[in-house]
Amino acid sequence: YILHKELGEWMTDNVTVVRYNEKLLKTDEKIQELMERYNNININDTAKWSNQGASFTRQLDGMLSLARVITLGAYNRNESRGAHYKPEFPDRNDEDFLKTTKATFNPATNAPDFTYDEVDTSLIKPRKRDYSQKKQGAVKS
Repeated sequence: YILHKELGEWMTDNVTVVRYNEKLLKTDEKIQELMERYNNININDTAKWSNQGASFTRQLDGMLSLARVITLGAYNRNESRGAHYKPEFPDRNDEDFLKTTKATFNPATNAPDFTYDEVDTSLIKPRKRDYSQKKQGAVKS
């Protein structure tokens, strides 16, 4: 449960709406450390009905892998898009990043590999989101 708590704290502090590449890289290093520590977990559950610690521990493995995908995926996108903002890259970059990010696990590197698929914008053209102005709500009759 300690590893889960640490993972949550690091993700909340560094991989939310405002993202800095330096913090994303430090978070990835921390996730790799947590993965190493995960390999040495000792599940000491004396429950007579079910071993909830074992069940939670199995789920934690996937959480760590997905946290790494999210963190590195965010690091790779040097732009601000939607609600995600990188102060070093304040503008949206449709030329390089109007794409769907796909990740696959690479056992040789023990890390995710990323590929990108083009987004079909033929029906709906992308437009800038502007959160600087308060929008008018629905008018009551």
